Amino acid sequence: MKNNLASFLALIETKSGDLLASLALIFIGYAFYNPALRFVPVDFDDLVLLSSVKKIGNPLEFFARDWGFGNYGYRPLHSISLWFGYKLFGVSAGPNQLVNVLLHIFVILLLYTLLARLQQNRLLAFLFSCLSLVSFYTLSPATWVSDRPTLLVAFFLLIALNYLCRLPQERQPSLLLLGGLSTLALLSKESGLLVPLAIIFFLMVAAQKSAGRTRTFLFLLALITIYFLFRFFLFGSQAGTYEESGYLFGFRYYSNSGVLSGEEAILARVDNVVKNMIAIFLPIFDGQGKLSPIGSWSNTAILLSTTLLLIILSTGRKLSAWQKIGLAIILLNALVHFQVFRYRTLYLAQIGLSIFLAASPLNVRNQNFRSALITAAAALLFLWNINIIGEDLTYQYLARVDRIRMESFESDILTSSSQIDPDIIKNIISKYRH
Repeated sequence: MKNNLASFLALIETKSGDLLASLALIFIGYAFYNPALRFVPVDFDDLVLLSSVKKIGNPLEFFARDWGFGNYGYRPLHSISLWFGYKLFGVSAGPNQLVNVLLHIFVILLLYTLLARLQQNRLLAFLFSCLSLVSFYTLSPATWVSDRPTLLVAFFLLIALNYLCRLPQERQPSLLLLGGLSTLALLSKESGLLVPLAIIFFLMVAAQKSAGRTRTFLFLLALITIYFLFRFFLFGSQAGTYEESGYLFGFRYYSNSGVLSGEEAILARVDNVVKNMIAIFLPIFDGQGKLSPIGSWSNTAILLSTTLLLIILSTGRKLSAWQKIGLAIILLNALVHFQVFRYRTLYLAQIGLSIFLAASPLNVRNQNFRSALITAAAALLFLWNINIIGEDLTYQYLARVDRIRMESFESDILTSSSQIDPDIIKNIISKYRH
């Protein structure tokens, strides 16, 4: 017993740096996102989905239907989690918001665990994780209940990447584990496609050629094919339909991509892919893809300069295998979200950027000036994100409070959609209008 206790204490001592970093990520994440626990549930999408789960007797039905919004989204894991949340807590905002906050923190802890293996400098691994903890691109999933599917995809992706990072070169990857994680990601959201695609890319650039690698590669391709066939079986030719507003080339607004002409529709999709990639390296677009400063010009200057400095200092003549994987995640995310540009669709790309920075061979070398410069840039970017995004959280909270207090709230929201259940609205008003 004493030997076991001594071994445990020795392990704690050797891992004390990682333990402190993990605790810091938990405390910072919870403290920063805590205001979201008091977000009154007045968001249109949340109300439609709450109304949908209220009508469902058996949550397993979500495996054979859309997620309740009527836009051919197949996200059964999210729908089931929302169903249980409603059955347990009704329309209470706190529990549902807490699930998102905790999932986001878990994702960042998994990210730090991965980065700590790629980056010897634990301070840099911590700071690069913080860049994904608090970012314009990771704010929405952490604070918006309807964006929980993105967190689930990220969770399964990082479990897979941590497993592959620890897998000895001579060992074959577990087909069952990687196939299971890919399936769970696909059951979370359409962007779950990124998980099997990222695993395939890893097998191509970082794994030894073997029969096991080929077998895993083919299995994942078959899984993707089955997923597409199943979606077509459920939704027919509408399976890939998604229409959203945006800005063509960053300045020409369109209210709905469905009204664009054939040539413009193609250009809009190409434009979205390009912007989904560029925005990670150059924060020069607003939330809908318009070329615009982010807040004040001083905010834009600091965000742009620190981001560019981090990328320049981390880019050498030869990229490491994991830097290529980080870039592949950014590219795959851009391609998967070809139909839309929104900050919320860049959650996985932000994680890819953190991996790219941490995996740079230049950042592993013990160069005092370079290390000090990149540490200062990462710290400044993180602190500035806290400053400007924290303000946005405050505005969101106040806007929701103001909306629930409007006398016309009930009539306005029920007029906006027949999908919203009147009882849901009455319960929310009863609970939150003071």
